[in-house]
Amino acid sequence: MKIYILPVPSVLQPLTQPFAYPSHNEDYGIEQDFLVWLQKNKQVLTYNAAEADWHYLPVYWTRWHMHHQFGADAESLQFLQGEVEKVILNDAKTFTITQFDGGTLLNLGKTIEFTAARTINKGIDIPILCSLHKKPLIPITKKYIASFNGSMWTHPIREELNVRFKENKEILVGNTLPTRFYIRWIQGLQYNLNTQASYIALAPRGTSCNSFRFFEAMQFGVAPLLLGDVDARPFKQFIDWDSISYYASTVEELDSLLSNLNKKEALEKGKKAAQIFKNELYYQKWCKYVIKELDAIK
Repeated sequence: MKIYILPVPSVLQPLTQPFAYPSHNEDYGIEQDFLVWLQKNKQVLTYNAAEADWHYLPVYWTRWHMHHQFGADAESLQFLQGEVEKVILNDAKTFTITQFDGGTLLNLGKTIEFTAARTINKGIDIPILCSLHKKPLIPITKKYIASFNGSMWTHPIREELNVRFKENKEILVGNTLPTRFYIRWIQGLQYNLNTQASYIALAPRGTSCNSFRFFEAMQFGVAPLLLGDVDARPFKQFIDWDSISYYASTVEELDSLLSNLNKKEALEKGKKAAQIFKNELYYQKWCKYVIKELDAIK
């Protein structure tokens, strides 16, 4: 397979974003990460657009939309649409990487979107990643079956989660952390410790189907559980998610799962999840699966 990187004007690759989220994160994300990986793996690249199997559209969508009112500025969206249309040579063989909720927010024809945070837009799921958290040298003793800290208003399933478990002392459901912008050294530290003190880290969907918390839990070595109407765990044909994580489509289904939890199995899933995250899904590691997905499509 050969990939041609479409040349985009610098305005479509902003050098920075206005703020980081989560707040401990470096100003770096999967959109930049894939381009870095592709430029390193020159055996995949071609400088001849005609001979390429795929064209890669390297727009930094998240930075762009953050600088332009999160897609609410109609004039900026129109400008973006026009600039991107100038770049695309053949939408049927074009793909792009996006982390922004809702994806590109443009009409790109047959262009394939690899998306980390889709809402109602279509796309191929990829991990939503952030910088690593610090972990204590001594393992944290488990005291919760499961835990979640976060805003409850971003999706009805979070409100239902709170109502169902707010009186359950074995399942910690708090409202101390905003969905994205938690404070690292105060609330963020509490989140880290509570997650590591749990057999399962709950990652209910919010605005988007996926969650930073799912992959942060993997880093901690805690079995993550994605809760939501869409199973957005990435690369399912290549990764055996059932061996390292859990999924529940409803709070009712989650309640049954937690009531019958095998704690030993959960611990084993957490250990495996940490290895998969480190070796397969963190920055530069996940990119190879994009090639596998494209190869399967082709």
